[in-house]
Amino acid sequence: MTTIKIYAPIRKRMIVVFDVETTGLIPKKIRGQEIPIESYPYIIQLSCVVYDIFEKRIVKSFDSYVKISDNIEISEKVTELTGITRELCNKKGKNIIDVLECFYEMYMLGEVIIAHNIEFDEKMILIELERNRTEVLEKIPHCFSIFNKIYEKLKGVERYCTMRYGTELCNILVPSKIPGGNPTKKWPRLNELHEKLFNEVPEGLHNSLVDVHACLRCYLKMRHGLIN
Repeated sequence: MTTIKIYAPIRKRMIVVFDVETTGLIPKKIRGQEIPIESYPYIIQLSCVVYDIFEKRIVKSFDSYVKISDNIEISEKVTELTGITRELCNKKGKNIIDVLECFYEMYMLGEVIIAHNIEFDEKMILIELERNRTEVLEKIPHCFSIFNKIYEKLKGVERYCTMRYGTELCNILVPSKIPGGNPTKKWPRLNELHEKLFNEVPEGLHNSLVDVHACLRCYLKMRHGLIN
C-alpha cells in the first residue's frame, strides 16, 4: 500500500512593509512624450519594518527623512499633509544613497513585500535609483536588485498590496465616469481600510512610519487573522 504524505503549505516568515512620502505625485505620461527625470517627485521620507510572522513581532525597523536640493520645492500642501518641511529634511534628513542602502538591506530579508498602493511606492524608489544612477553604480550597485522581477521570482518573493486587496472588503462605491454607468468600487485609502478593519483611524497618518505600522496591522488582520 502506498503511503501518501500531505504537507502543509510553507508559511512565509519574514515580511517587509514599506512606505514613502514624496514632494508630489508621479506625472502621467502622454504617448510619445518623454518626461525628464527631474520632473518626477522626490522621496522626502522612507520607512520600513521587517516583521517575523513566527515570532509575531517587528525584528527590524528603519525610518528616515531625506535631504533634497534647495531648488526642489516642498509645497505647503505637502507640508500640511505630511508635516514635513525643508527645515526638517535639512536637520534630520539623510543622503538618498544611504537611505536606499538601508532599504536594500531590509528588502533582501523579505519573503513578502507589502505596501498600501505598492505600485506607487515601488516606482518612487526605482525613480530615485535612476535619478542617482551614477552615484548608485559607484557606491551601492547592489541596490539595483531592489524590485528585480527575476530575483523575486527565483526567491519566491510575494507581493501584497493592501489597497488592492482591500477594495472588495471596503466596498466603497463611486459614481461611474460613464453617463448612465453602474457605480464602481474605488481603491480604499489606508485610513478607510484601517477603519473598516478596526473601527478606528490611526493618528498621524501621512507620516510614512505611522503608515507602515497601520499597513502592517491591516495586512496581519486581512491575511492571517491577527490583531496586533
